[in-house]
Amino acid sequence: MQYRSLGQTGLEISALSFGASSLGAEFRKIDIPEALRTVRVALDCGMNFIDTSPYYGRGLSESLLGQLLGDIPRESFYLGTKLGRYAPAHFDFSARRVVESVDVSLQRMKVDYLDVMLCHDVEFVELDQILEETLPALEKIRAQGKVRFIGVSGYPMKMFRYFLEHADLDVILSYNHYTLQNTMLMDLLPDCERQGVGVMNAAPFS
Repeated sequence: MQYRSLGQTGLEISALSFGASSLGAEFRKIDIPEALRTVRVALDCGMNFIDTSPYYGRGLSESLLGQLLGDIPRESFYLGTKLGRYAPAHFDFSARRVVESVDVSLQRMKVDYLDVMLCHDVEFVELDQILEETLPALEKIRAQGKVRFIGVSGYPMKMFRYFLEHADLDVILSYNHYTLQNTMLMDLLPDCERQGVGVMNAAPFS
């Protein structure tokens, strides 16, 4: 397995990581014991980053991860989740929900801290709210030790440029902009590198 530095976070992330949207049955029905085994197999194969969200299965993905992560040494993996999107049309990026969402994710997954916390699919809300309310709330939570690094996720490339210009982020997560058919994410890398922002790309398989 190859590992790469994630911006200036100090995290050495496996080039191929485990996307836990499938644990939320986002693509098809799942066999729960089999699904849990896939996480252990992924870690055994050298994948050291797990990406999930309360949106995946409306909490199911995080809850299933909580059934096994407590038995795995915390220092052996990095864990990232998201906040702000909780159902297809349910978004809440308020400061109050930020606090609640972090705590709920920690409880579901039975961990004491999250390595990466992303604002999920922010293109569906006013970006000013993310800048003025959501990210400052996350900074307070980071100071409490519950979250190590923060960032945003979404699809439109222009959205990332907006945040690079106006926010101090650790990480961005793009969706399907680095594939065999689409390499638009490469255009953003120089700006991210100059600002020390780590870049991840989600390309789900169904």
